[in-house]
Amino acid sequence: MSVRSDRALVLSRYAYGESSLVAHVFTHHAGRINLLAKGAYRPTSRYFAVLDLFDTLDLEWQSTPRSDLALLRRGDVATRRAGVSAGLARYRAGLAILELCELVTRPEAAEPRLFERTEAALDDLAAGARPADLVLTAWELGLLELLGLFPALDRCAACGRPPGLVRGFAGRTAFSAGAGGRLCAACARDARASGRRVGTLPISVLDAARALWQDPRPAAAPPPERLALVRDFVERFLDYHLETRPKSHRLFLSVPNRNAPTRPVRPER
Repeated sequence: MSVRSDRALVLSRYAYGESSLVAHVFTHHAGRINLLAKGAYRPTSRYFAVLDLFDTLDLEWQSTPRSDLALLRRGDVATRRAGVSAGLARYRAGLAILELCELVTRPEAAEPRLFERTEAALDDLAAGARPADLVLTAWELGLLELLGLFPALDRCAACGRPPGLVRGFAGRTAFSAGAGGRLCAACARDARASGRRVGTLPISVLDAARALWQDPRPAAAPPPERLALVRDFVERFLDYHLETRPKSHRLFLSVPNRNAPTRPVRPER
């Protein structure tokens, strides 16, 4: 048996028996760990009221090769972020970040950059100075980058040339999530011929996404309408590559695609 300690974020938690708790946590150096906190609901427990969502914790646990659950030995709050729960938009954004972390992290595989970016995003949500949608969308763009899935936004994903516009639709460019992003006319035809789905997206939305990726904390937030379009694009692209729709995305994406063209795209000849 080995004993380890690390900074951690609780991703999800479940009751276990009458007084215990199972917590899935994301640690800075040890990746995702599943912990059993015996007696966590007892007021006399060493980690009573410690395993809250959004807080950075200092945890110590003991693992054994005969069990998938490590035993929590000690827990302290390093950074309390009560402000994340102070508003519904902030709370939902925080839950989305934690859910996505649980989807993309692997047991005991260190992801220190993702951990640090997640702490920074939760700090922003707790402070409440920036719109929750802005914080979430910027974090999701960073997640795509860390996963190696960041879309091609200003060059053709297939050939690297300037992609140009779709004829007949001002300000729109060919785009395919399956092909990796924007496409020039020739590569769009090839992608369609190979069975890939190719649509169009407004260049202004892709430019706004690139600007937010380059500066996740802009001095002035984009207008809410523009930010909604960017978030719609980012979350649909992310869901495509995750091959699932997280629960935290379902409400926002329950409306039709906000970036869809107002009329059908004419096939290129």
